[in-house]
Parts: sequence; structure tokens; C-alpha cells
Amino acid sequence: MTKDRYVTLAEVKEMLEAEADSREFTPEQKLALEHARTAKQSAEQARELKGKLLELEFVGDLNNAEAVAVKITDLMPAHFDDVRLIFQKERRVLDKKQGEQIIKLVNEYL
Repeated sequence: MTKDRYVTLAEVKEMLEAEADSREFTPEQKLALEHARTAKQSAEQARELKGKLLELEFVGDLNNAEAVAVKITDLMPAHFDDVRLIFQKERRVLDKKQGEQIIKLVNEYL
């Protein structure tokens, strides 16, 4: 039995591009690849950012920490309000300092 894991859009792009070389995609798979190409960073950068986000105590201790880190990595929020909205679903209120930490990390990868 395999364990489910969350992957960033950049990682999906990497997987689909590798697979596209070996076979013909269905129309849905072509659309998925086209969407994945909108990723704002490389798969390696996305993995790095996700890892750094998970190291932040207020992110890493969430029940759904990996999903939140992936969402932040995919969206690359530039404003505190955007970060706050991501955490709202987790029923966690971020203070301004925590939001600034996330934005600072994200800006390193833009």
C-alpha cells in the first residue's frame, strides 16, 4: 500500500514532461500538462521551498501541514491577506510576523 503525498505543481510538471516523452497523452493529460507549465519555479525550487515552509513551527505543527506548504508553494502569495486566506481553512489565525516570514521565504524563490 502506498502512502499518499502532496506534490507541487512544479513537481507535477516534471513528472508529466518526463512521461510525455515516452507516450501519447489523452486530451485531459495534455490539459493537465499545459496547466502544470504555469508553475512559477522549478521542481527543485518547489521542493526546497516546501521543505523550508514545513520547518516553520506554525506551519509544521498543522494537521495538514504538507497540504498547506504545497498550496503556498503553488500560489506564491505576495501579500499577507493571501497567506491569511490559505490558513483560514485550517482554522489558524496568523499574526502579521508569521505572515511576513512566509512572504519573505516566497520572495526568495520569485
